[in-house]
Amino acid sequence: MSTVIVGKKSSRPKKAETLEFLRENLKTHSVVGIIKMQPLSGTSVHQIRAELRRKGAKLKVAKNTLMKIAIQDVKDEVENVESLLPYIGGNSAFLFGQGSPFEVSQFLDKNKVPAAARPGQIAPVDVVVPKMNTGVPPGTFIGELNAVGLPTRIERGTIAIPEETTVVRAGEKVSKALANILNRLGITPFEAGLELEVALSDGILIGKQELAKDYPGLLATAHHQAVNLAANIGYVTAETANAVLSTAQAKILAFARVLAGIDENALSAELKELATAVAVSSDQNTASDAPQEEEAEEEEEEEVDEADLGLGSLFG
Repeated sequence: MSTVIVGKKSSRPKKAETLEFLRENLKTHSVVGIIKMQPLSGTSVHQIRAELRRKGAKLKVAKNTLMKIAIQDVKDEVENVESLLPYIGGNSAFLFGQGSPFEVSQFLDKNKVPAAARPGQIAPVDVVVPKMNTGVPPGTFIGELNAVGLPTRIERGTIAIPEETTVVRAGEKVSKALANILNRLGITPFEAGLELEVALSDGILIGKQELAKDYPGLLATAHHQAVNLAANIGYVTAETANAVLSTAQAKILAFARVLAGIDENALSAELKELATAVAVSSDQNTASDAPQEEEAEEEEEEEVDEADLGLGSLFG
């Protein structure tokens, strides 16, 4: 008689597994963010997750209660982690990463998609309906448009909206009637996607407005300007060495040519040859621009002559 041993499923609750995952990632990642989950298709979310993984970041959706418990559990090990607690609410998720939170924020912002207005939604921006022809023949639709504040008139047998109109301001609630009208007009005034609400980077809390700024771009510009300044004042670094040495060589050779003009025996034959070669090269570059200048001067002379002829003809 044989005995079959059936492996038992782990008795460890899913809740405990999730909590342990959150604790571990809170402790091992230098960047922890709170993501606000806006309505998105499953395909879009999958693509964003995959791209985040390629950037060294990962997204974890969990119940708000578990997120808060995990933070409390590691508060003595992760600097300033409790500052994330006020931002957990609604459809929230954790973002774990090691890189720049600014790059992640900009990536998420660029991957938002147009979204329709929903009844009861608070408008994040002004909703503007452009001047347009609806293509709908006259009828009850005129009253529906007028009811949400849209002007109408009949053009070529169809209802038109004759002027651009703001139908709801940022911070106001979208009515059911307005949401239906916008959908019928094919207007998707909002954006949907994942939004980095706040990020904790090495213990420093960075808010949404700061995350939206292009700090990597600003730093790159500042770096470029600093390198140029260092090169101009002759400060030698690994990045400015070539420019500084080239400038110094040019000045030395220019000074050498001046000395040679005063006393041709003041320079060694090698230095004199090098200074002369550089001078010839410079003269050739200057000469290549001369024909254009001469042509311009000739044109000016011709114009003056024609003017003189015209003036003389007035007096016979």
